Parts: sequence; C-alpha cells; structure tokens
Amino acid sequence: MNLETIIDGLSRDQQIIAMEMLWKRLSQGPDNTAPPTWHRDIVAERVAGLQDGTESLSDWADVKKRLADRLQ
Repeated sequence: MNLETIIDGLSRDQQIIAMEMLWKRLSQGPDNTAPPTWHRDIVAERVAGLQDGTESLSDWADVKKRLADRLQ
C-alpha cells in the first residue's frame, strides 16, 4: 500500500491532522534543501501582489478557522 492510498483512506479531519503532524516534524529540524523553483515563483508573485496592493495578508488563525468552517 502506498502513501497516497493511505492518505486517500483518511477522513478529511484525519488528513488535516496528518498534514499538521508532518509539517511540525519538517519544521523542527534544520533543512539544507533549497525550495523548488515553482515555489520561489509563487512567492515572488505574491510578494509582487503585496507590493502593488492586489494581494493582502491573512492571520493564520483566521485562515485555519475559515478552512475548518468550509469542512463542516
């Protein structure tokens, strides 16, 4: 059984918990891996949007609440 099949078998709540657990583990230790080019491109686009006023920032707690509300 591959990882994608396991993830697909989880409920939405379980998938979110798994994602948060994975992120916690990935963010705890130093990592010398450079981000992929596509990620840098997206960040550059969003920074440009912030600078020209077409994008805005959201508080992470508010984003999590909006996502949780969508899943209910």
